[in-house]
Amino acid sequence: MKKLLATSLLLASGSAFAGSGALSGVDAAADASPSKEEQVQAKKDDWTSGFHGMVGLAAINMPTWAGVDDQETIGAPLINVHWKDTVYFEYNKIGGWLFKNDDKTFRVGLVARSRQGCDKGDCNIPGYEVDAYGVAGVRAKWRNGRFSIDASILGASEEDSGGEAEFIAKYTFLANKQMTLTAMAKLEMLSEDAVDYLYYADSDANIDAATNVSLGVIGTYNLSADWTMIGAVLATSYGDDISDAPGVTEDSGTTALIGATYRF
Repeated sequence: MKKLLATSLLLASGSAFAGSGALSGVDAAADASPSKEEQVQAKKDDWTSGFHGMVGLAAINMPTWAGVDDQETIGAPLINVHWKDTVYFEYNKIGGWLFKNDDKTFRVGLVARSRQGCDKGDCNIPGYEVDAYGVAGVRAKWRNGRFSIDASILGASEEDSGGEAEFIAKYTFLANKQMTLTAMAKLEMLSEDAVDYLYYADSDANIDAATNVSLGVIGTYNLSADWTMIGAVLATSYGDDISDAPGVTEDSGTTALIGATYRF
């Protein structure tokens, strides 16, 4: 589970990643008499028909727990699959779109995912253990050319685990048939109960909600029509009540990923 959650930190919406594949179908769309190979490629690029997606593997270097100074490198699956552009599994998110406008620049639906826990010795409080838990709620996406916004408001499956909201903005500033580069900004807002559960061992301390701010870059490079390399770096500044929590020694952290995927 931790592997999927780590992946989602960098590939939160998957839109930049998916976009690199779509660019490889430009020539096929412009050809009045496409070859068999181009027809197959165009079908892959059309996510509205049937089952499509990307699967792969990545190596991720990340803090063992947000706020501690220990880093680790783990292997993680990259799974981003959709059925008729309606039901999806994106890295650690599962959901479905209930409404899409006519030009599909805006959509709203339901989403569920898990939030990472930590084992004893990995958390900020020695001897304290945080169980992973589920969150679910409403998700909306809006796209205008190379710019996109992805927003979610989620409630926890456990009453004392609180809720959270997430807003992600992306802009693809370089895009061609071979590669893409996308800048990303992310706000992750955790409720008072969530901060208390994750960092204060459900104490009676006077705790406020916290907002984590992240900036990152995602790059893709097409090795072939089906295979793509992906790399990403994300720097996160933790909210005050996380930075001030007992045992927290770092007020920021960096996560980096490199991997490869196969598109079908």
